[in-house]
Amino acid sequence: MFTGVPTTYTRLIQYYEEMDPKQKAASASAARHLRLMMCGSSALPFPIMQQWETITGHRLLEYYGMTEFVMAISNPIRGKRKGGTVGKPFSAVQAKILLDDHDENGSDKSELGELCIKSPSLFKEYWKLPEVTNQSFTDDGFFRTGDAVTVDEDGCYIILGRTNADIMKVGGYKFSALEIEAILLEHPAISECCVLGLPDKEYGEVVCAIFVPYTELKGRREEELKPALRLQELSDWAKERLAPYKIPRRLLVWYSLPRNAMGKVNKEELKEGLAYDL
Repeated sequence: MFTGVPTTYTRLIQYYEEMDPKQKAASASAARHLRLMMCGSSALPFPIMQQWETITGHRLLEYYGMTEFVMAISNPIRGKRKGGTVGKPFSAVQAKILLDDHDENGSDKSELGELCIKSPSLFKEYWKLPEVTNQSFTDDGFFRTGDAVTVDEDGCYIILGRTNADIMKVGGYKFSALEIEAILLEHPAISECCVLGLPDKEYGEVVCAIFVPYTELKGRREEELKPALRLQELSDWAKERLAPYKIPRRLLVWYSLPRNAMGKVNKEELKEGLAYDL
């Protein structure tokens, strides 16, 4: 069995694409011998799942858990795994969506809100942090995960990111940056990307995209004395794929994205730094 985070699979795909045909065949064959391949820690962009399945034959098993309650939601080991979702809660787990701070009744509908979990494996408290513990639970004993989610028509949960970093509010619209990232990864020039909402006086926030270009394309464009990707090029490409208010208004090209030990981009720090610089 092999388990990793989305960044693990992104990196493995990048390494795979740099191999010669013989190495590619050997690596793909080796991966097919594994019984199960899993992905957790953060939302897996659907294009990455599709690429991995094409290379190895494995449809990654996505699941959702936290240290505070271990695993709570998962796609099935046997049966259809729905890409872009983390599946459904285990039979002993209760899940609800907290729509706002004034409604602790929660909802199981498709609205975007904070995921709350009640489980037999749920922890009791944070050690010597009574105030933090109190803030982390609803009055009826559900743990507030801090993750924004929605539920699709099949009852599968879709992770939209952290409520304090991945949920954007642009001109009255509320949406997930992860949704935009998944679309941008389909662009032939973009190897990795991160989408942030930066402060804006008129709209509240504007969409900013930071991307890492594919090495081959970057080199070719540099020979032509052109940037790896222009904002206008990206905007024209995105018009058929994203609503107008979700199209990036700022575009930055980096050689790599800063990540923590779990492979996640620290968006809170990144957002503060970019807002200050720009």
